[in-house]
Amino acid sequence: MPDSTPHKAFTVASTGALARRRMIKKTGSSDLIQEEVGFHMGIAADLEATSQQSANLVGNHYARWLKHGMGEKGTKYRQQHFTIAVGGGNTVKAQYRALLEHHYDTIDWIKHVRFFFLEESSGEQKWESSKESLIEDFLRPLGDILLRTKRPRTMARALGLDWPANKEQITSSLIQTMIHSINLADVRTALHSKSKAQAKKLAQRESDRYQRELQKKLGSAMAFHMIISGIGKDGSIGALSPYTPALKDKQPGTTVLEQENGSLRVALNRGIFIAADCISLIISGNLKLKALGRFEMEESADFEKTVLETPLRMLRETNAIARKVYIFADEQALHVDETVFKFTENGQAVAIKAETREGEEENGIHILLMHGFMGLFSFTSLLLRLPSAWTVSALHRGSHAKSLKDDEIFPHYALSLRKAILRNWRNGRPAPIVGHSIAGVISDHLLLSLLDEREGPIPSYEDLKAENQQLVDALRVGGIINLATWAPTDGVNTGKNIGNLISHLRHKTKLDYSGFENVYTENFEGQLQPHELIAPDEEDALGRLGNFLQTPVAKPIVNGLNSFTRVLLKNKRVQQRLLNTNSPYVLRIVGGRLLKKISFYGMLKEVNAALHNPGEYQARHIKALDILFKYDIPVLTIVHKDDFLVSAKRHKEEHDYLVSKRMASEGVANENELRVITRYVELERDQEKLPIDMLNPHLLIMSTSGEGNKMVRQITSAITQFVNENVARATGEGLMETLSSVKKWQQKNSPVKRRRKTRAAQKTRK
Repeated sequence: MPDSTPHKAFTVASTGALARRRMIKKTGSSDLIQEEVGFHMGIAADLEATSQQSANLVGNHYARWLKHGMGEKGTKYRQQHFTIAVGGGNTVKAQYRALLEHHYDTIDWIKHVRFFFLEESSGEQKWESSKESLIEDFLRPLGDILLRTKRPRTMARALGLDWPANKEQITSSLIQTMIHSINLADVRTALHSKSKAQAKKLAQRESDRYQRELQKKLGSAMAFHMIISGIGKDGSIGALSPYTPALKDKQPGTTVLEQENGSLRVALNRGIFIAADCISLIISGNLKLKALGRFEMEESADFEKTVLETPLRMLRETNAIARKVYIFADEQALHVDETVFKFTENGQAVAIKAETREGEEENGIHILLMHGFMGLFSFTSLLLRLPSAWTVSALHRGSHAKSLKDDEIFPHYALSLRKAILRNWRNGRPAPIVGHSIAGVISDHLLLSLLDEREGPIPSYEDLKAENQQLVDALRVGGIINLATWAPTDGVNTGKNIGNLISHLRHKTKLDYSGFENVYTENFEGQLQPHELIAPDEEDALGRLGNFLQTPVAKPIVNGLNSFTRVLLKNKRVQQRLLNTNSPYVLRIVGGRLLKKISFYGMLKEVNAALHNPGEYQARHIKALDILFKYDIPVLTIVHKDDFLVSAKRHKEEHDYLVSKRMASEGVANENELRVITRYVELERDQEKLPIDMLNPHLLIMSTSGEGNKMVRQITSAITQFVNENVARATGEGLMETLSSVKKWQQKNSPVKRRRKTRAAQKTRK
């Protein structure tokens, strides 16, 4: 598409890292990434830039129609006129402003463009008519601009007016020429007269009339050249809000919708939306991420059910429909809620914040995410894609840890996690935990907090204190999920991989990130111990870093780097570069936002605290494995086979160790028969050759590679199954009340349905 206007701080990219990207670049345009699922996503720093790019799409689509569409098959009206159906709201108003500023003279508005409406209401509180908005915010200002830039006589002739004609006559004629209204004046009169039956009859009559007009002008499919709309926080689009009956109707047409206050709307239905040539959705304002996430994620529920819950998903029905969809959002639209929970530690009040996406099930599953060194944005995909019934919280570290000693930092993090788990559990909510990378150290400390002494024996459940029993109960129900979690032996393993990489670069040897062949051996008592070649050094490997952080100049020097980074990120050009990177939108937006909050001093303190005593931390890690076994806590481990920083072999050996002990304890001969779920998922690359990519296999859920989306799907699917299985088992054992989301998941994933799905998939492949 040609593009005659410059771009501001903007890129266009499909949501997610949806597999097999291909980059299309046009002169003077932003990067356009066409991905397998089809739909496109544009992100801008603010609503003004968002509106400009969405307005550019209108200009581009009009130019293409002008060049090709006028001669295509279809009704004469569609050949002669560029048809647009518009909704209302502030985001559409912003688009009008951008069109007036950048495209008043690139489009022949009077001759070619005709406007229609997604809906009209007989009158509701706080209702703003999309027709009145179009007239007051676009058509009247457009008339003023055209009267200033063109000869009034020329405009009058174009509108079929006799000359002389005054300004008001020309503007009124322009409005009358360019719009095709839904007229509910008689319906309003009937409602004011308390004639509800008559009002419904009149509304249906107007709906039928509007549908006939659309069919006559656009053909039986009633396909507009463009639909322009905003979306609601609940995923509503046009008049189609969750559970609107018209969402089931894929046959193009108009419909009458009765609102809770008794008013009536005439609206375009789902069939007209999916028939349009191009759908432009403009999103601004807070808390739209939930609806976007629901649009992006692959749900386990029936697709039509998810459409009823989130109408926006109707545009995901097929790849052909999705390819016609463009979503333009500003940063604010992609934020999630920030929640806070408070507790007391050593007599001091502590507040821990979390990025939270609220779930749809009241008091349902609340999954807690603990990020690694890469920060909270390592969990943005899970905030989007985990089941919408769940509440998902990515916990902040908090600033309190900066004032703690090295050996107090991770116990403090573990205490914060403990408090969050127990608060949910005491409210009857399962609280599974997910740890990524260095967060494995937090998980270890959480388990070690069950002991009176870290080096002491592991007491029986019955001998635990009441609060510790509650924590074990919560962990038994929710489970622990390890996403490429780190342990001290991984530092030695990474050194091995560095040697392999250097050898490959220097001597062209085969690239291999598998590290050491064996990480563990077993002692005479059958317990794990690090292999002699990979045992962590007892010395403090980061002694110099620790010594530096204790000096008076450390904090001001590092905080100076913080200040420099934040000043840099306020620069508009830098923001534009961040937004225009070829990476998933959640990484660009949330990552860019969190970089502005980064604390390098806190991060260095955390690195030092995690790595400064590797021998002792490794012993604690093995003790934590034995605690998992002792208290029957379910575990899911997910790691990439080619993880450069974390050993997949270590994770597999630990998994085999737990499975062996649990099979002996439960007296079963098969891993799948275990009552306490112990699962291992090893992700593999698609391509045969291992790329020189040290980070993406470890980052998993924030991957920017072409395989990133596939990995996210595997991860979310495995987590969903693991958590639902645990909660279902706990419900069956009477440990908690039934959750409707878990019950639905059980019904959908019954053995019979799984076999049917497998057979259907096999037929599809054939």
